[in-house]
Amino acid sequence: MSDTKNIIIQEVRSFFTNISWKKMLTFLFFVLLSSVFWMMQVYRQKFESTLTIPVKYVNVPDSIVFENELPSKIYVRIKDDGAAMFKYYFTHRYDSLEVDVRDIVKGTQEKVIQGRNFEQLVRGKLFASSELISYSPTRVSYAYAVLHQKKLPVIYDGYISLASGYLIDGELTIKPDSVLVYGSRAALDTLHYAHTVNDTLREVTEDKKMLVAMKQTKGIRFVPNTVELNVSVDKFSTKEVEVPVECINLPENLTIKFFPSSIKIPFFVGIKRYNDISSHDFQVIIDYNDLKDLKEASIPVRITESPDYIQTKGPVPSEVEFVLEQK
Repeated sequence: MSDTKNIIIQEVRSFFTNISWKKMLTFLFFVLLSSVFWMMQVYRQKFESTLTIPVKYVNVPDSIVFENELPSKIYVRIKDDGAAMFKYYFTHRYDSLEVDVRDIVKGTQEKVIQGRNFEQLVRGKLFASSELISYSPTRVSYAYAVLHQKKLPVIYDGYISLASGYLIDGELTIKPDSVLVYGSRAALDTLHYAHTVNDTLREVTEDKKMLVAMKQTKGIRFVPNTVELNVSVDKFSTKEVEVPVECINLPENLTIKFFPSSIKIPFFVGIKRYNDISSHDFQVIIDYNDLKDLKEASIPVRITESPDYIQTKGPVPSEVEFVLEQK
């Protein structure tokens, strides 16, 4: 192996030793010189090429819609020397063609740009030496219609799947909770809510804050077109409180006794709020009007008030007996 390596090294040395470096350098000099002359010739020679100029629309009012689709690019065929072409493609000489829609709406500009006006607009993005051969499109119409507006509350149409052992801590919040909706009067009359897209959050184990897009409807524009969804979650634990049974709308000449007089309410609550909740956060109310005509002396129990950040189980017991007495 060592002998093979030595043979290769000797062959390489022999190759470079036998090269005529004087002839090689002379050859390279003439190659370089010819390249310079070739580049000079290319720089002076005329070429044709197509440029793509992006169009940027600024100050667009939310309350209007254009009757025709506006072009996002203009294709320009030009003729110029190699030096100019080099600048176009490598130095980004031309910027976006900017159109101020506010001036069009106020009537300070023509609603249709074509002919000499359009040509001057395009030439403003070219070198003075460039010959304009053609451009497309040759006409742009900015005719528009004014939209009606309506403010609607936002509804999240997605689905949230929590990981095992977690619950939503409170209500989902959406910012902003309402959006402006633009469209024809007939279209707006059919809308009562602004719905988001049907996104799904899966196996959520921590608080989430995300942008959700509004569900697009033909002929309708939402401002803003995205809202921020906030989801608070927490690991849950079980807890139980004992709550007295109360009666409302009881005539003054009657008294009522329940058996038992209080019930137990088991529920799931987030660990962060575990110590903040007590029996005072619940109410179990029975309406006299619901039991006065009963033939049986028992009535199902209904939890009438509880915090919105818990998940209650069935009350224990699920019904109570009662006795009505004259005072």
